[in-house]
Amino acid sequence: MKTAIFAGSFDPITKGHESVIEKSAKMFDKLIVAICINPEKHTLFSVEKRLKMINAVTKKYKNVQVCYHEGMLVDLMKEKGAIYNVRGVRNDTDYNYENNMHLVNSKLYKDIVTIFLPCSEEYSQISSTLVRNKIKNGQSLDELLSSEVIQVINEK
Repeated sequence: MKTAIFAGSFDPITKGHESVIEKSAKMFDKLIVAICINPEKHTLFSVEKRLKMINAVTKKYKNVQVCYHEGMLVDLMKEKGAIYNVRGVRNDTDYNYENNMHLVNSKLYKDIVTIFLPCSEEYSQISSTLVRNKIKNGQSLDELLSSEVIQVINEK
């Protein structure tokens, strides 16, 4: 069984993330979408709310699971029996960052296969930072987030 992990902070999960999930779900027998902690990022949403958002948009895929992980990505990959590490990229800046992470991870986990997947072109300008700024300023999120995510955000 080919198992892949698509990890990120998903604060919140955007249409760009969703396009990478859709492509990955078609490529692998099992895809695990994992919220992983990046100590350098300050998140807007709780882990619980982010899990709810991801579950809302991935429930249509029978082969997608969602989890939360504290610690190193390679440890989660070993625990889940995954060798495929899916990384969504929007531009060359993302690619350079993700490739550097791949080089580090490959030293820690020799079996890792990192797959760089571009999001759909229409979503290439969307970042979670942009979304958080729009939320803070009360601007529309319709072009950036799916209706399921917006619904979870608006829940009290």
